[in-house]
Amino acid sequence: MPSTVVVGGFFGDEGKGKIISYLAKKDNPTIVVRGGAGPNAGHTIKDGNTTYKVRMLPSGFLNKNARVMIGPGVVVDPQVFLKEIQEFGVSSRAFMDNHCG
Repeated sequence: MPSTVVVGGFFGDEGKGKIISYLAKKDNPTIVVRGGAGPNAGHTIKDGNTTYKVRMLPSGFLNKNARVMIGPGVVVDPQVFLKEIQEFGVSSRAFMDNHCG
């Protein structure tokens, strides 16, 4: 199964969120995963006339067919994670690895 990994090399603000949301719609993956540290300042994503801001969920959540996952080692802020799950209606397809912090 092919996969695409997007990694930032300039310590933030490179546009990773925009690229990931574009690829999530174009490539139609079955899974989008967030790896790395913890809740950040956020990714701002535009879909048509709608703007979304996420801090914990993977930016690829816009693909309604994809499971959204938080990978091992990510520090999770439960309040932020649960708020975003509810706000964006992804409760049936959101998962967190048992090895999150």
